[in-house]
Amino acid sequence: MRGHATLHAPIGPALAVTLGLAVSLAAFAPAAPGEQAAAPRPLAMAADAHADWSAQRIMAEIDRRHQQFPYVYEEQTMVLGDGSAKRTVRKCRRFSRIEEDGSFKFLLVFDDPEEIRGVALLAVRRADGTVERGIYLPAFGATLKRPLGEGGGGHFLGTDFAVEDLTPDAPGEYRYTRSGDRMVEDTALFVVDAYPISTEVERATGNGLRRHLIRKDNFVIIQTDFFDRRLRFRKRLTRHDIKRVNAQSWRANMIVVNDEREHHRSLLKVDRRVYSRDYVPAEIFEPAFLFANGHVRALNDRVAGRSPPVQRGDDGS
Repeated sequence: MRGHATLHAPIGPALAVTLGLAVSLAAFAPAAPGEQAAAPRPLAMAADAHADWSAQRIMAEIDRRHQQFPYVYEEQTMVLGDGSAKRTVRKCRRFSRIEEDGSFKFLLVFDDPEEIRGVALLAVRRADGTVERGIYLPAFGATLKRPLGEGGGGHFLGTDFAVEDLTPDAPGEYRYTRSGDRMVEDTALFVVDAYPISTEVERATGNGLRRHLIRKDNFVIIQTDFFDRRLRFRKRLTRHDIKRVNAQSWRANMIVVNDEREHHRSLLKVDRRVYSRDYVPAEIFEPAFLFANGHVRALNDRVAGRSPPVQRGDDGS
């Protein structure tokens, strides 16, 4: 297992068949470091309505459009592979909640295969920017374990994802700069570089730079390249099957990560998404809920058709 102390949160053809996806394999192929700036051609700035937009304004617009929903529940399929014919398929549920004070709560629960059922990753980003996270392993009892890779943008539970890959940026943690617009396959893109604002953030994420490619028409980040603290290319995250969910809000139903160093790939596909406070009550983000295996009982109730995935908390939240 790849992968804080107690919470004081291209794919080969065989994989495409497994998920029933008609996906272009070329979109998943990791590019060599030398190709990062060479592949897309520059975009002429003439008649560009966003020519004078700062990187900070672009990122604020992304947040305004796509982080509108404070309560999100998802059922997901996760597929892991290393380029061989063997694939590992997992089923999981994701819960996320944004509180009125701006704190962000995230819970990822693994349901299948049976040997990892009940394993959960819990993360909370407080309003002051501090992040607390831990992994619950039922076999170890009432405790949260420190993710093994933490402190270096570490992957969790054998995947190529870090917690930061699946959660929005914490305000004030990054300095943004525009890096020249691009045109890729007739799609106009912003290019925004994100630099950690402090050595603490840099150390916590393991990143010295993240380079975002952002569609100009809907302000969706379709690709992020990750560079380590010495600015060496690490991995690429791409978003696919992007659908409109509200007037200006869009969501990707598939995320692919290619890890250049590990020669490993992870695909996450959203099978179902629900925007409802009833599905993400505040109590499920408390360690005590996990220690009592409340997240497993909720799954059993849902399979039996007795209730939604979780019940509304006593406080009505």
